[in-house]
Amino acid sequence: MEDSLKQYVEINYPETKSDLFATFILRCLDLCDNDGLTGYMTPFVWMFISSYEKLRNEIITKHFINNLIQLQYSGFDGATVPICTFTLRKQHLENAKGSYIRLSDFKGSQNQAPKTLEAIQNKDCGWFYSTNQNDFNKVPNYSLAYWLKEKELNLYEQKHLLSTFTHPAKGIDTGENLFFLRLWNELKYSDSDFHLASGKWVPYNKGGEYRRWYGNREYLLRWNNGKELLNRITWNKKKPTLRNKSKWFNEGFTWTTISSGNFSARYCEKGALFDNGGCTLFANKNLILFGAFLNSKVASRYLEFLSPTLNFQPGGTGALPISDNFFNGNVDIFRIENIIQLSKQEWNSRETSWDFQQNELIRIKGEDTSATLSTSLQDTYDSYCQYWQNKFFELHKNEEELNRQFIDIYGLQDELTPEVPLEDITILKDETKIEDGQLIFRESEIMAQFISYAVGCMFGRYSLDRPGLILANQGETLENYLKSVTLSAVEVQFLPDDDNVIPILDNEWFEDDIVSRFYTFLKASFGNQYFDKNLAFVEDCVGDIRKYFLRTFYTDHVKRYKKRPIYWMFSSPSGGFNALIYMHRYTPDTLNTLLNGYLKEYQEKLKAQNEQLDHVKNVGTDREKVTAEKEQARINKVLIELQEYDRELFKIATERIAIDLDDGVLVNYNKFGEVIKPVSGLNDKKTKDKVRKFDWIDTSTIQ
Repeated sequence: MEDSLKQYVEINYPETKSDLFATFILRCLDLCDNDGLTGYMTPFVWMFISSYEKLRNEIITKHFINNLIQLQYSGFDGATVPICTFTLRKQHLENAKGSYIRLSDFKGSQNQAPKTLEAIQNKDCGWFYSTNQNDFNKVPNYSLAYWLKEKELNLYEQKHLLSTFTHPAKGIDTGENLFFLRLWNELKYSDSDFHLASGKWVPYNKGGEYRRWYGNREYLLRWNNGKELLNRITWNKKKPTLRNKSKWFNEGFTWTTISSGNFSARYCEKGALFDNGGCTLFANKNLILFGAFLNSKVASRYLEFLSPTLNFQPGGTGALPISDNFFNGNVDIFRIENIIQLSKQEWNSRETSWDFQQNELIRIKGEDTSATLSTSLQDTYDSYCQYWQNKFFELHKNEEELNRQFIDIYGLQDELTPEVPLEDITILKDETKIEDGQLIFRESEIMAQFISYAVGCMFGRYSLDRPGLILANQGETLENYLKSVTLSAVEVQFLPDDDNVIPILDNEWFEDDIVSRFYTFLKASFGNQYFDKNLAFVEDCVGDIRKYFLRTFYTDHVKRYKKRPIYWMFSSPSGGFNALIYMHRYTPDTLNTLLNGYLKEYQEKLKAQNEQLDHVKNVGTDREKVTAEKEQARINKVLIELQEYDRELFKIATERIAIDLDDGVLVNYNKFGEVIKPVSGLNDKKTKDKVRKFDWIDTSTIQ
C-alpha cells in the first residue's frame, strides 16, 4: 500500500512528491468544483522555503488564496510549531485581493483567537493585510510575503541582491566534531594560532548564542596545515565535507545558521574557518557596510519571509535586496567600526575569550589615576557599573542611528522605526538585566567573575603583575611563572600555589586553603587598609565566601566553561574532602601530592581534632560536651568516607595517569574514575559510554 501510494504521488504530483501535505493541497483542489473553496491547516513552511517554490507557483498562477491566518509559533498549548490555516479557491481571480492575518507578534495560544477576531472586526489593527497575490511574483522564490508594502516589493525590480555584491557561504561539516573541535581553553595555548592559520589548532566559527557585531569566538579546529581535514576518516566512514575553500581564513561576517530568535551577525578577523552552523558573508569591498546591513531592522524585515523558520541559510540571506541608494555614503562607517570595537572589548572582558587580559575590576582600578592600593572594592565596582552603563547606551544609540540611516536609504520610514529595545542589545547579557527600562547590574555575576579570576591567579593562569595568560601550556610550573612575570614586574604582588593543589574544606586546615588564598589575593589587589570592608562587600554579593567556594564555585566554573572545566575538583562522594587542581599544570605526580600532602594529612588532623574533643567531653560544661559529641559524630562520619576515598585515590595515583590536552577535557576528565567530581554531561555513565567509543584514544584509560 505504501509503495503504491508513493508511486501514485510520484507520477501524478511530481512537483510535491517529497511532502505529502503539499500533495494533499493539490489533490483537494483537483476534487473541488471550479468555483469551490477548500480549507486547510498546515505547517506554514510551504509559504516561504525554497523546496515549496513549485507549489507556490502552482497556487499563485492557477488558484486563489482567499484568506490565510499565520499563527505564532506557540499558537497551540504544549507545542511550538509553524502553523497556518487558509482557504483556497480553485479558480484564479486575476485582480482580486486575499485577506491575511499575521499573529507573529502575539505569543501564546490564548492570544490567537482574540487577535484574529479583532483583526476581522478592525482591518486597521496593524496585523490584517489585503494583498494581490500577483505581487508574490516579484519576490524571490514566490514567497508569500503578504505584509510587504509596494515600495518594499518594488526593490526587487531593481535586481540588486546582497549576493550580487557578496558571497554568503556555508562552511565545513567535520562529520565528527568531538574529534575536530575544542573550546580554546582546553588546549595548550602554544599550539593555537588565532590569526595566521598555521597552528595545530585554528579558530572555528560555529554559530552560538544570539549576539551581534562581535563574539562567539570560542572553538578551535584541529588543523595541522589541513592534514587532519583531508585525511581523517571517521569511525562511521564519513569524510569531512569541505566547502568554499577559497574563502577559508578570510575576514567576514558570520552568523548563527539556526537560531531560536532573531538574526545576528558578527565581524570575524582573518584567520578563521567556519562551520555550517556559522555561515559567513564575504566581500571584496564594503564588508563592514554589508555586515551592518545584516544587523539592521531593514534586513530583519525581509528575513521574516526569506528565512521565516529561523534557519538562516546563505540563499535566504543572499536574497536580501540592495537599494540603488545603498552605496551613496549615507551610512556612517566610523559608527559601525565603533560598535564592532565596543562589542569586541566587551567580549574580551571575560576570561573565556582568548584575548582576555585581566578582570574588569582590576583593569578599572588600574586605569583610575586617583585610585590607590587601598581603594575600596565597592568604589571600583561602582566605577565598573558607570563605565559599562555608558558603553551600553553608547552602543544602543549607535545601533538606532544606523537603523535610521538604513531606513532612510530604503525609504521605509512609514514601515519601520529605528528604535531598538534595550533587551535586544547583546552585550552584558550575563552581567545585567533590564527592568522597567533600566539597566540593572548583577553584582553576584560580576563578583563571581572576580573570584574566578582570583582562582586563576592562585594557579598562575593569570597574574596581577602582567596582563594576559601566563601558565597555559601543559605541565608548566611556578618557575615558568616567575620567568614570565619578572620580565615586567620588579616585585611579584601575588604568588601562585606552588604544588597545583588548593584544598576547599570546611575550615582553614591548610595554609593554602582556598579561602586563605583568596584573602591574600584580595589584600594584594585592593590593599590591606580596607580588607575587612572589601571582604564584606564580596560577601554581600555572593554570600559567605567559604560556603561559596564549597557549594557554588565549581558549579559556576563548570557552567562558565560549558562543561569543559579547566580547574578540576577532586572530591570525596559526600564532599568531606575537596581540592582543586589546574589541568594545564597537571603531571602524573599531581595525585600523589593530593593524596599524601593533603588527604592523608587532613585525616590525621581530623583524628587529632577528635582527641581534643575527647578532652572537652571529659572536662567541659554540659553544653560543651553535647557540642563536642555532635562534632565527633560528624568527624567520624567524614573519616569513614575519607577512608574509602583514600583507597580509591591511592589506586588512581599509583597509575600515574598521563593526560594529553589535545584530547580535550571530555576525554581527560574521564580518566579519573570516581575520585573526581561528577558532572552531568561530562563524566556521567551515558557520557563515559560515548567516550569509550572514540577510535582516536586509548579507551582503556577511561575509568
